[in-house]
Amino acid sequence: MINGTMCYLRQNGKTLFLYRNKGEGDMHNGRYVPPGGHTERGERGVDCIVREFKAETGLKLKNPVLRAIATFYNEGRILGGKENPEDWCVEVYEATEASGELKEEHPKAKPIWVPDSDLLKVKMYPGDRMLDNLLRDEKGILEVIIQYQGEKLVRFDWQRVSG
Repeated sequence: MINGTMCYLRQNGKTLFLYRNKGEGDMHNGRYVPPGGHTERGERGVDCIVREFKAETGLKLKNPVLRAIATFYNEGRILGGKENPEDWCVEVYEATEASGELKEEHPKAKPIWVPDSDLLKVKMYPGDRMLDNLLRDEKGILEVIIQYQGEKLVRFDWQRVSG
């Protein structure tokens, strides 16, 4: 299992996503995903998301708040041409403040502010879309399981563990 982080930065009725267009070998090709990445050995999740967010967007998060622990269970799934990619345990954060200037880490992972009113129009994984909606509707810290069979979302369970 891979440990990672991601963060929904929300400001002025918009949410910051990365539009991934790295091509066929990129497991997220053509989709909008929250910035984030792998947790380094010995690193706290909050430190990871601040580091990854800065690397991917140029912005330094202020006061990211842990909102969920999400397990992405991928048995039978094909991502970026890889069958049965490893499962991920992801600390999911939300923030409303950041400083710095928005930049692209890589020309094939472009940070884009998406108006919340347009979120249904952008291509996202169904589990990511449900997670985004859940965080908007529920308070506290949540534990979530997101399971795919092939490309189909077959399970989305959650429970509140705090707050």
